[in-house]
Order: sequence, then structure tokens, then C-alpha cells
Amino acid sequence: MKTILLALAAAVLIAAGAAVPAYWRGDSNGAARVQQAWDHATTTQATAAVEQSGTNRSKEQAHANNVIQAIDAFQAAQAPAAADGAARIADAQRLQHDAESRAARYRALSTAGEAERGRLASYAARLDASLAEGRLVAEQLRSAVVDRDQRIQLLADVIGADRSLFGADAEPEAGQH
Repeated sequence: MKTILLALAAAVLIAAGAAVPAYWRGDSNGAARVQQAWDHATTTQATAAVEQSGTNRSKEQAHANNVIQAIDAFQAAQAPAAADGAARIADAQRLQHDAESRAARYRALSTAGEAERGRLASYAARLDASLAEGRLVAEQLRSAVVDRDQRIQLLADVIGADRSLFGADAEPEAGQH
């Protein structure tokens, strides 16, 4: 029995000794495959990073161009609108001044006549002044609305540029612009 056990132990040792070189050879081949996979993954990641960097540069440049265009459009529209608003306000102020001078004339007429003419002249002067003042207020409000609309358009253009930078290429739905 001892002999059989010794023979069996020797057979196990011989088999194990024969398998050791095959194990080491297989392990070195596995290490080479892992290194190849690692190198391939590193190259792929580097290529993707370079492509993403180029894409980001393109998006940033497009964003900068869109913002510059929005600012240019705002500035181009603001000067004529401001001039138009100033002209309309000046016209309304002239009308208000004219109303004040007519009121003075109406008061002068009322002193020459009866009390009724004075009351009518005073009423006409108040009505005239009210109309001129209303025109001035309307023109000032119109000027403010034009300026507000231009600022909203600038904001919309900048938001559009920001959306294109971040990849939100979808156009806003009708009525939201």
C-alpha cells in the first residue's frame, strides 16, 4: 500500500511539474493580451477626447458668433429706435407747449368777455392740455415698449446661442419667441 501511495504521489508530482511551464507560458500570453487591450482602450479614449475637444471648440465659436450677432442686431436696432422715440417725444412736447400757449390765449379771451366765456375757455384749455399731455405719455410709453422689445429680442438671441452651445438645437414652439 505504501508503494501504491508513493507511486501515486510521484505521478501527481510529475503531472504538476509538467503543467508548471505551460501555466507560466499561458500567463505571459494573457498579460500580453491584457496589455494590448489596455493600449487599444487608451488610444480610443485619446482619440475620442481629441474629437470632443474639436467639437467643443466649434460649438464655442458658433456660440460666440451667435452672441456677437445678437448684440450687433440689438445695437443696430437701438439707435434708430432711440432717434424715432426722441423725435416723437419732442413732437409731443411741442404739442404740449402749443397747448399751453393756446390756454393762455383762451384765458386772455375770457377776461374780455362774460363769465361763461371764461368757463368755456378754461374748459377748452384743460381739454387741450390733457390731450397734449396724453400724447406725450403715449409717445414715452411707445419708446419704452420699443426699447423693451429690442432687449427681449437680444435676450432671445443670446438664449438661442446658449442653446446651440449646449446642444439644444430644437427651435422654440410658435408663440414662445
